[in-house]
Amino acid sequence: MSDLGIPIASVDVRNCDREPIHIPGAILPHGAMLVLDADTLEVLQAAGDTSRLLGVPLGELLGQSVATLFRPDQIENLRGLAAALALVKPRHLLDPQLRVIAGQPLDASLHRSAGSLVLEFEAADPSDRFAADPLAGVQEMVRGFDESPSFQALCNLAAGRVRDVARYDRVLVYKFMQDGSGWVIAESREPHLEPFLDLHYPAADIPQQARALYVKNWLRLITQVVYDAAPLTPATHPRTGEPLDMSQAILRDVSPIHREYLRNMGIDASMSISIICGGKLWGLIACHHYSPRILPRHLRAICELFGSMFSLQLEAREKGEQFDERLASRMVLQNLMLNLASADDYAAGLTKESPNLLDYIHGGSPSADGTLQGGVAVSIKGQLTFLGTTPSQEQIIALVEWLNIHVPKSNGVFATDRLGEMWPPAVVFADVASGVLVISVSDELSDFIIWFRPELIGTSSWAGEPTKLVASGPDGDRLSPRKSFEVWQETVRGRCLPWAPADLDAAFDLRVSLLHVVLRRIDTAAQERKRAAERDKLLMAELDHRVKNTIANIQALVMHTSSNAITLTDFVKGLEGRIQAMAKAHNLLSQSRWKGVSINNLLREELDFHANGNAAITLDGIDMQLTPKSALSLSLAIHELATNAAKYGALTAPGGRVAVGWRPATDGGMELSWTETGGPLVKQPKRRGFGSTLIERALSMETGGSAIVHYLRTGVVCEIFLPAAAITYSDVDAQAGADLQKEVPPMAAVPNAEPSEAFRILVVEDSFLISELLVQVLDLLGWVAVGPATRRSKALELAQSEMFDAAMLDIDLDGETSWDVALVLRARGIPFVFTTGYNVSHVLPDYLAGSAVMIKPYNPTDIERRLREVITAKRLSLGPEPGQPNRTKRLGG
Repeated sequence: MSDLGIPIASVDVRNCDREPIHIPGAILPHGAMLVLDADTLEVLQAAGDTSRLLGVPLGELLGQSVATLFRPDQIENLRGLAAALALVKPRHLLDPQLRVIAGQPLDASLHRSAGSLVLEFEAADPSDRFAADPLAGVQEMVRGFDESPSFQALCNLAAGRVRDVARYDRVLVYKFMQDGSGWVIAESREPHLEPFLDLHYPAADIPQQARALYVKNWLRLITQVVYDAAPLTPATHPRTGEPLDMSQAILRDVSPIHREYLRNMGIDASMSISIICGGKLWGLIACHHYSPRILPRHLRAICELFGSMFSLQLEAREKGEQFDERLASRMVLQNLMLNLASADDYAAGLTKESPNLLDYIHGGSPSADGTLQGGVAVSIKGQLTFLGTTPSQEQIIALVEWLNIHVPKSNGVFATDRLGEMWPPAVVFADVASGVLVISVSDELSDFIIWFRPELIGTSSWAGEPTKLVASGPDGDRLSPRKSFEVWQETVRGRCLPWAPADLDAAFDLRVSLLHVVLRRIDTAAQERKRAAERDKLLMAELDHRVKNTIANIQALVMHTSSNAITLTDFVKGLEGRIQAMAKAHNLLSQSRWKGVSINNLLREELDFHANGNAAITLDGIDMQLTPKSALSLSLAIHELATNAAKYGALTAPGGRVAVGWRPATDGGMELSWTETGGPLVKQPKRRGFGSTLIERALSMETGGSAIVHYLRTGVVCEIFLPAAAITYSDVDAQAGADLQKEVPPMAAVPNAEPSEAFRILVVEDSFLISELLVQVLDLLGWVAVGPATRRSKALELAQSEMFDAAMLDIDLDGETSWDVALVLRARGIPFVFTTGYNVSHVLPDYLAGSAVMIKPYNPTDIERRLREVITAKRLSLGPEPGQPNRTKRLGG
């Protein structure tokens, strides 16, 4: 055995990937940990400096209830959190929530591991400038994000802001490459330190299980490298005999290999903030300190929130760049397709006309003499057509035979920047074709378009030679991290300029166009294609405008909401509600193809949630159509009024009423009144919040109308006027007004089911972030998530074999639909709800018309309400079991 417990015979790079870093059996020595029985709160295991932090020696805590340690109100808080939350992630309990010793600030956190509660403690630092106002720290860190002129400037700004707030000696922005290696793309450091900028690090420096934990935990802190770990006592759980899973533990002991790695770099403390884009680990913000550094928990919370916001900003930028590139390639594609409409030989039309295939996807940078490098070949029914610099005809024919096996049938696109490593015969022509991008253009074998890129000889600067991972010693071979981090340069051969995501998108678009248009050879469609090109141009320009305008509005909402929020919880709830209001208005506009929105539908969409039976909401008016811009503005105003009424006004009282009335104005516009009665007495607010500003100023600026809010003692009254320009006149049911003279129906309750009943819900969703949200919401409700299933095959398996009460089905599962899953559930008598961002009327097949649907984005309340509705409807259709009038059997049983 090696000194790391790994058999000598098996020492290789993969041993790092198998190191059980999630069960180290010890914690960092500056803190303390208590493992509690979830029911009795008895201390089952303990570790760390409990005498200093809690005032009780470790041995005296074991077997005792923490009721002997904490005050009754603290115990009640712990039990409340354990009962209400799943605690999959640590819940921070900042000082003084669990302070034990008077005058000694103490931060804590609580999470659940294998059924036990895990409490972690560290000394707090209330003297830090952001201790009393963490939101100010977040605002300081994100200031200027929108103004960064480039991707590189944004990364440089992030590195500087983290170092300013967290005060580490060095902060790096570290990006993972396709082969798993890392590249330092931005750096902020003390002036005397040697730069790490532009250095590369091998993939083995961060093993796979460590990367998996970086996705689970946004932040990882190492307070010092040289220390004696505080062991968990007893070493295994007394009830299960298993080691404690510390995947979510903040104080988790650090891998000996990683500590040696940091010592070799001369680092004494570090912090890593995950950068996650699209549910995958994009990179890290790595912080280094050359002396021990304990970062207070409130600063960690700030850095963790910054990491998530930086990830969102980075993802938005990358998608924006891809969108611009996709838009440019679509313009070239339209012209390419126009040329093909009149070409007798479409292979020649793709290579001999302008634009051609190399104009569409380039083969590399121009050479020194200005000539175009790279080439393309079209192989159709055994005939080859060439353009640019390519391998010989015989070499291409041999390559085509190999491609017949390796081009995926699913999307027909294949790309590599190192062909010689995958297919050795390609080494001989690496100078002209080190990489290829291939699309299949028919169902026949050997029908391909192949782009070639020449070898790009380059030099990579590595932080030490990346291959030395095994060291020999008197005890035999052992895994050892690199000891030298001096710059080591490697000459890279046999590779080309990598194919960008935009290149792959363009190749896919061309394949679709060729399969659906060109290969049908409809010569008479040339003029229609020309008109379609103009329509697409206008559509893409309008879409570009709307997407960027929506992003700008959301960014503005983030800034305004954060400036008015008192706590992080207020910030999240306020922002979520406003974005949901915008999303509902966007959904109504999508259904009308952005022609306009019925005011009746807009009001019902926003207010239906509040019509909960405790208070009455009445709508009174003749239906009118609002323009898209006025609908968005009015939806936000109604949301603010409804939110205020639900928190402080008429909707908080059983007898409260909200009356919304509107009528045409004499100038062709519209007058709307919001009147609250029966609620608590109203006091004039002392300050104008963002909600009031949004109501009064947004409507004025966006529509040219006006809004005035009156804070009468009997209830809030708001008078809104929209000018004629905000109203659009289309076909509206003349009898619609008659249908409005009734109250909004209350939300459906769930008869025959106790509110605390734990439903089992099948989750089918291919987006990691959305599936995690659904599982979290179900956990908070006390329900059980079955799955999640991310692919159609797994969803079918669970739908046929598992027991559950209802299902949430994403319509698009990585390019496949969930229709057959829905049919299986229908046959079993299990209700389901489709979830989608599509306009449902355009995608649901006839045999599933009328199915329950939730439009993304949605909030936790929408999820609970919709699921209860479909479960209730199904149970009512089945009727109660004999002798049990208040219960029904589990669906699918």
